[in-house]
Amino acid sequence: MTKPKASALVHELRNMLPPTVFFGLGFNALVLTIDRLSLDASSQPITHTTACIGALLVAKGVIVAEFLPFFNKYQDRTRFWAISWKAFLYYMLTTLLHLAERAFAASRSAKGFDAGIATYLQEFDWSHFWVIQMWLAILIFTYTSLMVFVRDLGDESIYKAYFH
Repeated sequence: MTKPKASALVHELRNMLPPTVFFGLGFNALVLTIDRLSLDASSQPITHTTACIGALLVAKGVIVAEFLPFFNKYQDRTRFWAISWKAFLYYMLTTLLHLAERAFAASRSAKGFDAGIATYLQEFDWSHFWVIQMWLAILIFTYTSLMVFVRDLGDESIYKAYFH
């Protein structure tokens, strides 16, 4: 691998680290919450491995969203608009990636894409989906807010505000 390609890869991996850690912690907290509150024994269990894979999926959505030409559409407005716009893009991309990943997995286990989608839609648990989406929206908005404030105020001032 050439030096420019290696440095670009290292740069992208460093960019993936903050959302992966943030969402990894958040999703694992969600797993613990669902596990403790689950009264329905027939509900599909969520594992910590699933939470970590979900964090990587969200990190992928964050990286992809940042390459969209309209990602920084509201940079000249107040932070509220910039945060809301970016959080919306992250949320939509992450939701689409999640549904596409689920559809792909279902089609692999069935005898084709159409059969997999049909099976997936029959087994779809809307209450589980909306709980995950609610938590995802909260976590994405929080993550986006933190990233905008770190970018605007600087790493050092944020560090001083929390630890000095």
